[in-house]
Amino acid sequence: MITNKGFYLLRAPLLPVDFLTRFLQLPYAALADEIKQTFTDPYLAEAIYIASPELSNELRKWQRGQLTGEKDINKLVLSLFRYLLRMSTRCTPYGLFAGCATGAFDTFTNINVEDVMAHRKYCRLDMNYVAELAEKIALIPAVREQLHYYPNNSLYQTGDTYRYAAFTVKNKFRLYDLTAVNYSNYLEEILEKAATGATIGELCAHMTSEEITEDEAREFLSELIDSQVLISELEPTITGEEFFHVLTRKLKGLQHTEGIHETLSAIKQLLSVPTAGIDKYLQTHHLVKQLLPDTNNKDLVQTDLFLSTTANTISQQTISEIQEQLTSLWKLPAPDRTSDLQNFSKNFRERYEEQEIPLAIALDTEAGIGYGAYTSHYAAYAPLLDDIVIKSVATSDSISWNKMRDFQVKRYLECIQQQQTEIVLTDADIESLSTIEGIPVPDSFYLMGSIVSESAQAVDNGNYLFDFSSCGGPSAANLLGRFCHGDDILKEKVQECLKEEAQHNPDIIYAEIIHLPEARTGNILLRPQLRDYEIIYLGKGSVDADHQLPVTDLMVLVENNTIILRSRKFNKRVIPRLSTAHNFSMGSLPMYKFLCDLQFQELHHATGWQWNLPVTAPFLPRVRYKKFVLQKCTWTLHKKDYPLLVKHAGAQDHFRIFKDIRAALRLPRYLSITERDNELFIDLENESCVHLLVATLLKTEEVTLQEVLQAPGNCWVAGPAGRFTNELIIPFKSTVVKQAKTLVPINITTLPQRHFLPGSEWLYVKIYAGINTTEKVLRTVIKPLVEDLNRKGIIDKWFFIRYTDPDDHIRVRFHHANNKDFWKTVLSELNTIISRELDPGLIHKIQTDTYIREIERYGADTIEWSESLFCYDSEAVLGCIDLLEGEEGENYRWLLTLRGVDMLLQDFGYSLQQKSAYLKRLQHHFFQEFGGGQSLQTQLNSGYRKYMRQISTFLDARQDTENEIEEAIALFAIRSSHIRQAIQHAPVERWDDLIGSYIHMFLNRMLLSNQRKQELIIYHFLNKYYESQVAMQKQQLI
Repeated sequence: MITNKGFYLLRAPLLPVDFLTRFLQLPYAALADEIKQTFTDPYLAEAIYIASPELSNELRKWQRGQLTGEKDINKLVLSLFRYLLRMSTRCTPYGLFAGCATGAFDTFTNINVEDVMAHRKYCRLDMNYVAELAEKIALIPAVREQLHYYPNNSLYQTGDTYRYAAFTVKNKFRLYDLTAVNYSNYLEEILEKAATGATIGELCAHMTSEEITEDEAREFLSELIDSQVLISELEPTITGEEFFHVLTRKLKGLQHTEGIHETLSAIKQLLSVPTAGIDKYLQTHHLVKQLLPDTNNKDLVQTDLFLSTTANTISQQTISEIQEQLTSLWKLPAPDRTSDLQNFSKNFRERYEEQEIPLAIALDTEAGIGYGAYTSHYAAYAPLLDDIVIKSVATSDSISWNKMRDFQVKRYLECIQQQQTEIVLTDADIESLSTIEGIPVPDSFYLMGSIVSESAQAVDNGNYLFDFSSCGGPSAANLLGRFCHGDDILKEKVQECLKEEAQHNPDIIYAEIIHLPEARTGNILLRPQLRDYEIIYLGKGSVDADHQLPVTDLMVLVENNTIILRSRKFNKRVIPRLSTAHNFSMGSLPMYKFLCDLQFQELHHATGWQWNLPVTAPFLPRVRYKKFVLQKCTWTLHKKDYPLLVKHAGAQDHFRIFKDIRAALRLPRYLSITERDNELFIDLENESCVHLLVATLLKTEEVTLQEVLQAPGNCWVAGPAGRFTNELIIPFKSTVVKQAKTLVPINITTLPQRHFLPGSEWLYVKIYAGINTTEKVLRTVIKPLVEDLNRKGIIDKWFFIRYTDPDDHIRVRFHHANNKDFWKTVLSELNTIISRELDPGLIHKIQTDTYIREIERYGADTIEWSESLFCYDSEAVLGCIDLLEGEEGENYRWLLTLRGVDMLLQDFGYSLQQKSAYLKRLQHHFFQEFGGGQSLQTQLNSGYRKYMRQISTFLDARQDTENEIEEAIALFAIRSSHIRQAIQHAPVERWDDLIGSYIHMFLNRMLLSNQRKQELIIYHFLNKYYESQVAMQKQQLI
């Protein structure tokens, strides 16, 4: 089901856990001297400077004897001790505190980390300062004249305005707002001229005429640049070569920037120096201040640490066991949540039905439906709300008592009552908790966690635990992308993974999302070029213009609740990807959040175990499935419960008091203070650690503690100075190649008319009523109406569908090509018949609407042909349902539906083998939509066995007389005659892309309710029948 990609990324702290041994043996009173001596090491001093220049400054004062106050020294010592704990135990890369190295799977497990001086530091100027510097350079008049300018790539036209996102800088951060500029011919010409890049001089020459002077042209262009309608080429790049290097090279080719180029080159040289110490950072700060005088030294330089290893392998046996157990965890349910994508899909269908429209328009809060928090409610400016944050009305924290919650409560209570500290899940438990069966595994994803064992040999002997952290996607590149700049091996392997994904679906464009929310985020977003295509939105990518997809190129539609993007330029489906670990969920622009959210559409990952108890528990036990530890033991301590800790301030008193607390709560020796994803190692047998813990509790009112699995005796990653903790990011892929949905090719050069307003050649009427009433409307109103209208020549075609949005109704469309006033007669006669045949109270409302053709679904060349087929189909269905009466009639309904599908396939020339293959695909699609799995398969097979004889007779034309269905079949035969005659002139050779939609609409017309569920059953029954017929045919040939 899944397999690994052959490599992993090891993450480990700078120092081995054994480095802490001497500190953990010291009383608090002796800690200061040891800390002071430890941080005379240039490498450790450099690590502190990178993390906190202010703390580094205090450290140097103390070492020089300039810090003498006891309170200040104690505060400094605890801060340094906290950092020391972090750089000896926590694996998350941050500055020099922890690093990473690419490993491989081999025969044996063996990871050996070299001494710190062998590691490689990758230093670069913080993107915030590089972007600020580029912006300042672009304002220099002499430079401004030399730069090329391009249209803002968020800009799109709606009505008589161009709308786009522009930013203001506040406290060095970019704040974006959607703004607008009026359309004009001059502006359109400038945007066209600047599309491939143009200087101010070139644009000015293009504008200047008898009507416009050069000064007027320059003033206008200056306004466009200042308002960010035009963007300079110095806009930061976030993929490909690092922007600092791009900027430095660009300045070399510009005049009047020699001094800036020289300074940047000196900074580049300084940051490449491998020696330890803080001098190069101090010199870098001095150089940057020459260019940006207000620069401080905090976060000035970004540093990544790449570990040097003499061995870095994990055994194939171990990874095979891990991936086997991971596969079972896919069945655990994910937390319920209503996503912005689901709301968008619902709102889109209500507004646009199955129409395809420009994505920029759909997400526009004024012209479209918006996205996420940015909907039409936010389209109007309300100055009264400026600078005031008012929370939304609180929603009820109602408890959903689902199967998972019931199980958690039951097992938790058992665990507490029996005074146990671990819940062990079995395969039977996993099966019982599964709510959706047959969940497809993503094509690509990552697993993150730690292997816990006493030695590498013990790991290979199977004596280990896997401390599960997370599992996600849509590819392993999400967590690996930002480290590729400093590791060529990792970069090559990630590119291979993404190339394989693209090769599986050559008709799909997988496009990297390029967006810079604010400059400092560029430190996380910075990555090499990993994909061939990029979606550009308020950011600058690295691929050539032919492979860039501006948001104005993207079209969106919703098909079967799946949101589909299409590139107009390539006429292919586009699936966005963000190959970095940026948290885009909060405060992002709607376009960016939509694209990022869309990459997770229809994806399910092994989510592990999220506690969801009805009340907050002071203790949560460990949860384990085989080798996987899904949740560690967790304790929550509240300050109010421990008044003695508040009363006493000394480290010794805290240590003494906490001994009793530890005994009462049965706390293990090693714990971590946990706050979100931050963890701080604590040894409860050490005064200094306990003092840190108590200080945290007294400051924050409550503290969460978790057991530490990678205690000093359970660390197997080796090094010359001792043992290391570990964290692994392991890329996986599905062994089942799944084909993503592709698009029907569209002739985008000659599109037929799409919109038909009331009063045009199409009349579109919606009749709202209950399900049974709409059936009566079809029989007693629509059937005699269309017969009369056809006989009089008032209409030349028509069709209907059943719909819910969310109220039940039927949609009827009438057409006449020449008589533009035909609709008046139709509405008049419709009103007359309804008044005569129905109680007025049964009809909720009747309304006319704009008919919008689904050109993307049915094709530009075949939409009119399809409308004719809908007419033949609607007339056949109307006649058929008019024959059905009572419960027996409803049984005949689904059996005749089977026959109607079979005849439709026959009309399009499908052989028995082709029918079988096609229904297998349809059945599989719907089977997956409804969860799939063995339970559903069993029920469907049981249903088929129950009705197998009836199905066989109804699909056998020789038994029509015995089944008393000749009249209904005659109606389908009339439809067949029309279709076969029309096919001879149809502008298409291959029908597979369209026949599924025709069948779907036939089922919609025939079936009263729950159409999609019944559709699954219809497809399953036909699939089973065709399979049996093919098998019998083969048997006869033997």
